[in-house]
Amino acid sequence: MAWNYELFIDGKWTSGTANRSITVIDPATEEAIGKVPDSSPEDARAAIAAARTAFDEGPWPYMKPKERGAVLRRMADALKARHDTLREIIVAEAGAVGPIVDMIQCGGSIDIGYFNADRAQDLVHWVETSPPTGGPGGMGGNALVREPVGVVGAITPFNFPFMLNMVKIFPAMAVGCSVVLKPHPWTPLNAFEIAKAAEEAELPPGVLNVITGHAEVGDEITGSPDIDMVTFTGSTATGRRIMSRCGNQIKRVQLELGGKSAQVVLDDVSEDVARSIGFGAVLTHCGQGCVLQTRLLLPEHLMDAYLEGVHAIRDNIIIGDTRDPATVLGPLVSEQQRDKVQGYVESGLEQGADLITGGKRPGHMEKGFFFEPTVFVGSNDMRIAQEEIFGPVLTVIPYSGKDEDAVRIANDTIYGLGGGVMAANTARAFNVARRVRAGSMTATGVGQVPAGDTGPGDGQGPGWGQPILGIAQSGAFGGFKQSGIGREWGRHGLEDFTEVKSITWT
Repeated sequence: MAWNYELFIDGKWTSGTANRSITVIDPATEEAIGKVPDSSPEDARAAIAAARTAFDEGPWPYMKPKERGAVLRRMADALKARHDTLREIIVAEAGAVGPIVDMIQCGGSIDIGYFNADRAQDLVHWVETSPPTGGPGGMGGNALVREPVGVVGAITPFNFPFMLNMVKIFPAMAVGCSVVLKPHPWTPLNAFEIAKAAEEAELPPGVLNVITGHAEVGDEITGSPDIDMVTFTGSTATGRRIMSRCGNQIKRVQLELGGKSAQVVLDDVSEDVARSIGFGAVLTHCGQGCVLQTRLLLPEHLMDAYLEGVHAIRDNIIIGDTRDPATVLGPLVSEQQRDKVQGYVESGLEQGADLITGGKRPGHMEKGFFFEPTVFVGSNDMRIAQEEIFGPVLTVIPYSGKDEDAVRIANDTIYGLGGGVMAANTARAFNVARRVRAGSMTATGVGQVPAGDTGPGDGQGPGWGQPILGIAQSGAFGGFKQSGIGREWGRHGLEDFTEVKSITWT
């Protein structure tokens, strides 16, 4: 397969001005699968100018939400028609495997388009008015109105490229913003399929622009006075740089950054459950997820049972072909990323952590950026417990079993993106989860409770039952501390791209 694209600026396809290209590599085979232009700062300025004109002079921000939604629904339809091609691209450029491809990376992400197209009208509190009052000067009152923030620069990472492109550009466009999208140079191909869908849906020129590039192009976006807001997902280190550049102009930012989330197991969990934990979340997309729970806080008395479970499951983890439905663990996205993970393994060994299993490239695989699922037992002050590895590496941290010790260790990090608490009782897990300083928590009760019949309406009651929503359609995703600023998903993801204006009238 070979997917080749040009840049998409002001509704037109262009090869750009830099006269250079980016070759995209399949991380499972190390073969070239596509090529895109490598944008120049001049290309970035052209895209920003097109987005500025589309917002300042075009009809898009003044259209009714329902009218914008009709255009965005056509875009979502066009993406749905491209589902099979998109799936092939995402598997090939990101190394995605298993059910996660359909639930999150591809099909589920197309649904993000439909959700924002259909719900911007009623989820956003567009106008809030006070009752009119009379006085010496006549009638008067106050209205709070929401307006689109303006031109948005969206910079996305390599791990969930299509999903993160969708979760940024569709809410922004749904509320009336125009967008300049710069995907990661390792995974740019899917973004140009979105541009094709925009063209097919007859999105007004300049409302969506897709360019490529490296740091110099990102700097052009974050430093431009014609960009009103920057939305970025990626490392905390890059987020600090972006925030600094935007701070010079007091520019709005939405930053979804790194994490070192803890899965806390409380002391009433059984040994059988401890045996079942295995490698936990780090098998998901080869550990390349900012919110994945990469620290396991385990009561000391459950350690032997847990290790039994790890040794029992490790040989059953199928590593390899990203196109085989039986594959459990795909590759890291690049050789650079694999070398980074290997460096963290070496640091863990140097600092005295016990390597239980894994820690290297699979010996039987000559091609691909694969890495064995890895478990360390160590302490929370080690680099492998404090820094984001972005690979299939789990650090197990034994603790006393007391809730206060678990909460203290879980919070002992610069990050605050996610985490989870596991207990025999859901209420106990929920209450401990409230004490962890993180934006996205899970609370899981693992007591032996029969499932039973939920009753009519799947237990939701008459009159108000709701279907289960897919990825990024409910809740609010974002972090505390150095895991970021702002929230994505659902209503909060829409309103983050708006400004509030107060109008007093007489």
